[in-house]
Amino acid sequence: MSDIVKGVSNLFASIFEIIRGIFVTVFNIFEGALNAAIGLLKNTFNVAEGVLGFIIGNIFIIGTMCAIYFGYVLYQQRQGKRPAPISKVATGKTQ
Repeated sequence: MSDIVKGVSNLFASIFEIIRGIFVTVFNIFEGALNAAIGLLKNTFNVAEGVLGFIIGNIFIIGTMCAIYFGYVLYQQRQGKRPAPISKVATGKTQ
């Protein structure tokens, strides 16, 4: 008789494990979807941060180059020379 009781208890334990497994699977699916959405948002902000860093770096470099050119033009003017405009230097017609 104890074998029948063990069999029935094992049957109920198996049914409980199946139901538990279904709930765990559904929970893991929702957790995975939520983690994917959060990861997508994090990666989007990381890309935006990288792009902004790149743009700010380029603005800094271009601003530095403009300041150097402006300083050069001021230096040339104070020396009494007239530097040629960039458009004439680029075409090779400085005189």
